[in-house]
Amino acid sequence: MLAEGSVDSSLARARQAAKAKDWLSATRCYQSILGRYPKNARARHGLAELRPVALPELIKSAQAARSEGNWIKVEDNLYAAAGLAPQLTDVHLALANCRLEMGRAPAALRVAERVLQSEPDHIEALNIKGRALREMSKSEASEACLRHALNRDPKNPKTLNNLGILKRAQGDRTAAADCFRRAARIEPDNAVLHRNLAYAITYVDDEPHLEEMKELLAASNPSDPDMAPLYFAMFKALDELGARAEAFALLEQGNRLAKTGLQYDFQRDAIPYALSRRLFEHPVETLEADGALTPIFITGLPRSGTTLLERILSRATGVQPCGELTVVQSAVGRLLQDVMSRDQKSLKRPDLEHLRETLLDDLSDYSDGRPVIIDKMPLNFRWIGFIRAVLPEAKVVHVSRSPIAVAWSLYRHMFTGTGIGFAYDPADIARYLVMHDELMAFWRSRFPDGIIDVQYDTLVADPLGVTQDLAKAVGLEWTPDWLEPERADTLVLTASSEQVRQSIYGGSSGAWRAYQDHLSSLLSALDAVGFRH
Repeated sequence: MLAEGSVDSSLARARQAAKAKDWLSATRCYQSILGRYPKNARARHGLAELRPVALPELIKSAQAARSEGNWIKVEDNLYAAAGLAPQLTDVHLALANCRLEMGRAPAALRVAERVLQSEPDHIEALNIKGRALREMSKSEASEACLRHALNRDPKNPKTLNNLGILKRAQGDRTAAADCFRRAARIEPDNAVLHRNLAYAITYVDDEPHLEEMKELLAASNPSDPDMAPLYFAMFKALDELGARAEAFALLEQGNRLAKTGLQYDFQRDAIPYALSRRLFEHPVETLEADGALTPIFITGLPRSGTTLLERILSRATGVQPCGELTVVQSAVGRLLQDVMSRDQKSLKRPDLEHLRETLLDDLSDYSDGRPVIIDKMPLNFRWIGFIRAVLPEAKVVHVSRSPIAVAWSLYRHMFTGTGIGFAYDPADIARYLVMHDELMAFWRSRFPDGIIDVQYDTLVADPLGVTQDLAKAVGLEWTPDWLEPERADTLVLTASSEQVRQSIYGGSSGAWRAYQDHLSSLLSALDAVGFRH
């Protein structure tokens, strides 16, 4: 427990921070004291004096950070604001939504449940809870929550959309399409709903949704980034109808709008890569393994086959697939911010110990008790060094695939969230592929026995041999079930939802050839950085 002198020091820091108008630090100091000593009169009084001026400033700071895409800062400010004003439901819901954007579903769930304790029928809180449960692969609980919300408000488009996403993730495209159609009738100008519906149906000549999208497209501003999802939806429809030239023109415009909307800057991706390499230029201490949970991290470029590999591994006994988690990204992101604030930019043992504790705690939030847990976030390849240093018991699997197959698959899809902003421009895609290859070469040089490599095209050509080798490498028992990933009953929340419900096949790597005559920009960008197709 804190000694009285430590409390006095914290109070002094809080007053100094408040004087400097550092409202976040001041609030944190007072809240830290009250977290240990809830009845401390001086801290309670200080916080009460701080509340009228600090609360609006914290909310304003959170809004500014959101516009910059700095979700860590958004969360910090909203968390402090929620502590200052526990009665303000909107602040708590903003915090919960922020955590969903960060991929911190268990943390978002806890906030939503606190709101629902006092307002059990709050539609927004029910939607947040349903989304969080869905992200945690709790399918039945998620559906029950969303059905409850829908019973309270049958025409709520957000609830219908969330339920549709869940049904698609379950593999029920008919139910998903019904939800999206109902939502789109309520909000016919919502491009996201049209995109979601497009991915739940297969287009034929008499599909009425195509005409609905054409009408919306004709009435919309061609420079509006909010319409980007509509262009991707139109591309899918016309692609399935064989109108490739028209489809590709819409795809190009959709990508331009998506990049504009994100205001993507390649340097935002490049800087953390460079810092990670710098931190591991010299040997970093490896901690000892002492946990009961064994994580498997499936990494690689997005659209390289990580979902397929997760479903293959999920066929083993005692393995829990969790989809794409942001556990590592969040923890390492905070660590890098801390390191960047120091004069000496290096990793110390307390950094590693805290990172290990954070990762294991956050992973345990997703665990249902099975001894092996899979996180298939592809972009965790950025943090392999950190994983290897603090979780020596973990297995790191890296999937690679033909650059042109990956590049085309990236370019033809619009992704949720902001983490794959490089996918909307051929030059950005090419540069990112180079950065990926260079970083993987670096990690292999630092951890020569710490990465299990799987080549996608080899896997689909020889699934028996590759999966048997993979089973030995990750320490799991191979069975013939590994050859039937399409029978896995896991939720699939990625663009691979339909593809991975088929038996293992290798035709998708050549899908780009159907658009070969239109891909001069993409092929030239790949050629320019040394990738031959």
